[in-house]
Parts: sequence; C-alpha cells; structure tokens
Amino acid sequence: MKKLALVLGSLLVATTAVQAKEVVAPVENSKEVAPVAAPVVEPVAFRPSGYLGFEYRAYGDTEGQNDKTSNHDTWNRGANRYSRLQTTFGVQATENFKIEGRIRDYNNLERNDETSRNGIMVPTRDNAKEGTETRLRFYYKHNDLVTSRLEYKDYTDGTQKFEYQARINAYQNEGGLLSSVVVAPAYAYYYGDDGISGKNMLGTYVYYEGNLPFGFTYDGELNFYQFFYNDTQNNGLTKGMDHYREYDKDFNVEWKLILHRTWNLYTADKYAVDFNFEGGYDPYYFREFKMYNDKGQKLGKNTYELYTSLDVTVNYQVTEYLSVNGGVGAEYRNWSNTWQDSAKDWRWQPFAFAGMKVTF
Repeated sequence: MKKLALVLGSLLVATTAVQAKEVVAPVENSKEVAPVAAPVVEPVAFRPSGYLGFEYRAYGDTEGQNDKTSNHDTWNRGANRYSRLQTTFGVQATENFKIEGRIRDYNNLERNDETSRNGIMVPTRDNAKEGTETRLRFYYKHNDLVTSRLEYKDYTDGTQKFEYQARINAYQNEGGLLSSVVVAPAYAYYYGDDGISGKNMLGTYVYYEGNLPFGFTYDGELNFYQFFYNDTQNNGLTKGMDHYREYDKDFNVEWKLILHRTWNLYTADKYAVDFNFEGGYDPYYFREFKMYNDKGQKLGKNTYELYTSLDVTVNYQVTEYLSVNGGVGAEYRNWSNTWQDSAKDWRWQPFAFAGMKVTF
C-alpha cells in the first residue's frame, strides 16, 4: 500500500512538472523575415539631342508701293517682293555644351526690268533684299548661375561680328509677372565690309521675359553699348557745316519689348490651327549724338520701330520627331521714317511661309 502510494505520488509530481514546463516554454511558430535590399537606381546616361528646321518665307509689296514707275513710294525701299530661306539647327552635344545656328538666304522675286533714261538703261526700281546672313552661337554652362556664349555673325552687307557674353542668371520665377532676367556683360568686334575698318564694343545686355493677364507673354532686351571706332565718324554733315562733329567713340542704349499671344482656332488629332499676334518696340535706339542728313537738316538722336505682326498658322505633327507648318500673315511697321521726332508712315507688308522641323 505504501509502495502504491509512493508510485502514485511520483507520477503526480512528474505530471505536474511536465505540465508546468509546457505552460512556461515559449512556442516558436514565427518565421524569420529576410531583409529586403533597396532597389538600385541606375543613373540615366546623357544622350545628345538636337533639331533641324527649314522655313521658306515670301514677302510681297509694302502697302502703297507703285511698281510700274521709277518714282514708286519709298516705304521699305529695297525690301519688297523677296524671299527668305531660313535654316536653323541646334545640338546639345554634352550636358554643358550646346551649339545653335541660323542661316538666312535672301533672294529677289521680281524681274529687274530696265528702262531707258537719257540713253542709259537703268532698273525701273531698286532690287529687293538679297544676300546671305549667318549666325553661329556656342554655349558652355559653367554652373547654374553662369553660361558663356560665343557668337559669330556674317551680315548681308559683308560686315562681320565676333562677340563674347558671360550670361548670368540673375532672376528666375517661372510663371511670374517677371519670370526671368539674364544679365550679360559682353565684348564684340565688328569687321567692316572692306576687312580693314571696324569697331570694338563693350557693353551689357539685360534680357527679360514674363507673363501678363489674358494669356499674353512678353520678352525683350535693355542693352548698353560703348563703341570704339577704328576710324573717325561724323554726325552726317560735311566738314565746315554748322553743327558738324567728329567722334571716334559713342555711347548708345537699345531697348526691345515684344508682346506675344496665340489663340488656338482648331485642334484635331495631329492638326492645329492658330492665330498669332506679336508686336512692340523693335528696337528703340538712343544715341549719344544728334544726326543730320546731307542737306543739313537735323534728324534727331533717337530712332524707334513700332510694329504689329499677325498670322494664321496650320501645324501638323507628322511623327513624334517631324512636324510641318504653313501660313499667311502681314506686318505693320514704320519701315522708312524711324526718327523719334518724325516717325510716321506705318504700312502693311504681307507674307506667306511654310516650314518643317526635325528633332532627334
């Protein structure tokens, strides 16, 4: 009996110990979670990009011209019935280096008829604008603040210009009333058409642009020039005449302010028809010296051209990289008399254009 009691007691103690162990011992059911590595983002390699564009533009007669006689009106003399083939291109060669170019080839669209005057055959009117104008620009971005620009320009009259600008991004506020200001100290040298005469220029350009109510935008320049001439200049008079003056340097200020607005008239799939407005002072030029004509009459110091250009343009996106456009319009400007004290004779000149642009 005692042995049975001892056995039962031992079993009770063992059972209690096992039950206690089962209660206390933790149950390991959770699985170990392996750490997940952050995705590796590969930097996007720079790829050169650019564009190539062509535009053919034909200009008609300025309002008031009389093409049938040698005594036609003088507005815009020498710039009627001509065409302009413009080639533009640009290449972003590296992240910091960019090249842009523009070539304009002007051609006469009228017959150079001649008539006999005192036994000598002379043209019935002046030839229209002719020649080629080339502009090349090279940009190097030093940092977000400063970009260098080197420009070469060859004008239709044979003169040339080399210019360097240090372009400083002075202000940025995208979408603001004043959205951008660039200040650019500059040096330029102009070669005369004879390859000998010329002039140096030291100046500062101030480029600006911004936004106005009702969808209008604007841009312009305020430029300060000090010219240093290689040969003596005069104010248009002959030596010995009253008010005659010679100078070898002069200071000038040039101001441009252009307004822009586009109204979309129709859009469907790849087509768009827009009505475009552009106009303003282009430019207003302030001179240091008063100028005279060869008759001794004072012309004034300052000149300005105030214009409005209107056109309707049809655009077609052929592919992602190719677009074409065409349209008609007219420009209203004081073509001939630009002197501030007597500016007058604003006249319309019609034009038509067609072009294409390829991006890559």
